Amino acid sequence: MEKDKRARDGICRIEDELKKRFGEKGEVRFFRAPGRVDWLGSHTDYNQGLILASTVDREIIAGARLRDDRALNLYSLNLDKEFRTSIDDSKPDEKQVWANYPRGVIQELVKSGINLPGMDIAFYGDIPIGANLSSSAAIESVTLEAVLGLLDQPMTRWQKAFVCWRAENYFVGMPCGILDQFTIINSEKDHLLFLDCDRLSSELTPIIFKAKNKSAQTCLLVIDSGVGRELVASEYRKRVSECRTAYKVLKTAGFKIKNLSQLKIDDLKKAEKKLEPVLFRRVRHIVTENERVRKARDAAKRQNFVKLGKLFEEGYLSSSRDYENSITELDMLHDLLAEFPGILGTRIAGAGWGGCLVALAQKPDLKKLDSYLTETYQKQTGRRFRVFPVVTGEAPGELKER
Repeated sequence: MEKDKRARDGICRIEDELKKRFGEKGEVRFFRAPGRVDWLGSHTDYNQGLILASTVDREIIAGARLRDDRALNLYSLNLDKEFRTSIDDSKPDEKQVWANYPRGVIQELVKSGINLPGMDIAFYGDIPIGANLSSSAAIESVTLEAVLGLLDQPMTRWQKAFVCWRAENYFVGMPCGILDQFTIINSEKDHLLFLDCDRLSSELTPIIFKAKNKSAQTCLLVIDSGVGRELVASEYRKRVSECRTAYKVLKTAGFKIKNLSQLKIDDLKKAEKKLEPVLFRRVRHIVTENERVRKARDAAKRQNFVKLGKLFEEGYLSSSRDYENSITELDMLHDLLAEFPGILGTRIAGAGWGGCLVALAQKPDLKKLDSYLTETYQKQTGRRFRVFPVVTGEAPGELKER
């Protein structure tokens, strides 16, 4: 129940800060949204491919209330940063980038015709920032839940996902796929989400792994490298551009495809003849990653964690060698984890270029793992790492009980 106590403490801090900064008047209501972890499906979403992902039991909580003066006041307890503007201000801020995520959601809602008279929101969460567990999509989602909840405005889960996706693409300016937003909004606790980004179809597969139970056979670990993701924006855009270029080349060469994810494994030999080596490696990753997602979905349905671990490893190698979204520290961590007892497989979380690895493990001794990485990874790199188990998280919504 330690997590419940932390959540209650967080709510009290949120309310105190919101009232101290933006005034005592008005009832404050509370909303939550979880982070997410992708099990397989690295960079497939913006190539209209396949994804296997889940929420995690790390979340962002928002305290929110309406105003009647068109003001929009935001505060992040984690960053200790405050942003004051107007509901009508539609220009992103270059200095306080964190505030662009909730502001983007609000701008999308305003453009859709929703009348928001003004709002105060304070945020606090335990999703590590920059760790590739999608704190950005979580703050988008919790903002959306707060606005809709306070206005008593209905919206389908599909609509919610696309509002948040548009906010990140068109207001924040990150050309991301739908993975993060869709997973957070459409997943359920104790389930994996399989998403086909081309057909926009999804299904939930039950998955049980009790990460905090020492007797559990299998758990999911997050290993934070301690490396920020300064390269993400530029390298991510570069990969998006490379994939678009590769698609155009193959389309011109006569491939009857609407996107790279429609290529099959058997098409790779022919595609290699038409593409420059770098572009071919990008395509090979997308095609083989989609195949790994299919196999992982089947393995998850059978609760075959050993097979899932092997697919994690295959995905890591493809990401590192073909898509080149790893860095030296992630490679070192991966190799060290491969030598530790009980690790079934490790892969890069999210976009890569820093952040976290995720690993499937059988009965890991977390104290020994911490000591092992301290003596090896931390001593060699000087980076402060973190290892923590995760389980699936609750769907976004309002916190009714405090």
